[in-house]
Amino acid sequence: MKKAAAILVSVFLYIGAFLLMFRLSMGDQIRWFLFGFPVMTAMYFVIAGNLFARYLHLNRWSLWLSMNLIGGLCSVIILLICFPTLLMNGMILFLIGPLVGVFVVVWTVVGLGFLCVKGLKGRAALPDGMEALGTSHLRQSGVGGGKSKKVIFVVGLLLLILAASSLYVGARGFASIRPAADYEDSGVHTFAPYDILPVQVKNNATGRAQRNNPTRTVYMVYYQTTDGTGYRWQVEGGSVRELAEQVYDRGPVERRVLSIPADNTYITVEPDQTAEGYTSSLRQKYILILALSGGYVLVYAAVWVVILCRNQRRKEMSL
Repeated sequence: MKKAAAILVSVFLYIGAFLLMFRLSMGDQIRWFLFGFPVMTAMYFVIAGNLFARYLHLNRWSLWLSMNLIGGLCSVIILLICFPTLLMNGMILFLIGPLVGVFVVVWTVVGLGFLCVKGLKGRAALPDGMEALGTSHLRQSGVGGGKSKKVIFVVGLLLLILAASSLYVGARGFASIRPAADYEDSGVHTFAPYDILPVQVKNNATGRAQRNNPTRTVYMVYYQTTDGTGYRWQVEGGSVRELAEQVYDRGPVERRVLSIPADNTYITVEPDQTAEGYTSSLRQKYILILALSGGYVLVYAAVWVVILCRNQRRKEMSL
């Protein structure tokens, strides 16, 4: 009964945190939801999982599966009920995709950390006279786990490549951020939609789907100011024209124009956002990317250091 209550409470906390963080992060702050929610969930799992395992003898896998499968599915369903436009304009795909990617990285780091700690505890628990016997037993019992080790190695290596790429993208993006002084505030303007056109964009799918279809068609909704200033803005309306038409039918929107005199160009942001806020949000975005990617690289390196030290110790004891 206590185990079921612990799992139920964890699932409800997962759903509540999911919806609350999404609501607070709507708009330009959505990256806080995409990066912050997985990290917060992992922290809860590590702390609560240890407590439940120690005092309730609850299997961590049961907690992990319940939180991510039951909690995750219920959270998405409730989100679509509260915000049906996410499904209508296809934005749910652009939300869930990056969220799952961040979760994969976070859970891999947590899993590697658990394996590392478990290995150290297991080694420390063996008496000196039982070291060789324990090693022999582990080798025999490890035959069936050879495939799982290979899978972990391959997944860890792929995520290391992804993390290294993210480090490059994050560093390059952070270095390209303009100082707020480079922007001139041209005020808030009303933009009215005037056209819908199909355009070809890069297909972000992977594997065979990406090779067969390197590009995909999306419908862009084009806006222009109603006061004759000539500013224009465009937004992706969806993969089908009907979704773009729904965006078009919403009518005019307000956007703040930030001019860049040095390049004779401009950008548009949310009406309540300033140049300082815009550049600050970009810095926070790339710092999060650098922190997560760098953290994974450090954890990956630390795990390999531990493994190599253990192997070296075994060799020395076998001599």
